[in-house]
Amino acid sequence: MKGISRRLAAIAGILALATGAQASEGLMCSGEGATVDVALGRLVVVGVLGAFVDIDGTTYSTGPERGEGIPIATGQAFGDDDGIKIDFVDPNYEEILVKVRLTYTGNEDEPLAGTVTIGDKTADIACMAG
Repeated sequence: MKGISRRLAAIAGILALATGAQASEGLMCSGEGATVDVALGRLVVVGVLGAFVDIDGTTYSTGPERGEGIPIATGQAFGDDDGIKIDFVDPNYEEILVKVRLTYTGNEDEPLAGTVTIGDKTADIACMAG
């Protein structure tokens, strides 16, 4: 249990989350043909506020303020000793449309890396906080 608590503290540190009403930060991830931008809230768990995902021109978005794309909602988001996992679903919560799987790298510039999957397309991504 201590390992999980330490890892969650590391997530908070990596993301350098702000306090107060502006309590949000984000992950900006990219790879060959892929972009993933996830706005996160300051919580003791992974709290997704919104996202934009693009693989080879297929785009998904949680709302027009995040960018144009096929509508998605956050289905689940989880952080553990290994990294962060996020699933985005259709607006009716019937199908997982986008999977983001990230692990810790130990690299300060890009502390998380992994994959984003849309249907049968998967791309490797590296992420930085900002």
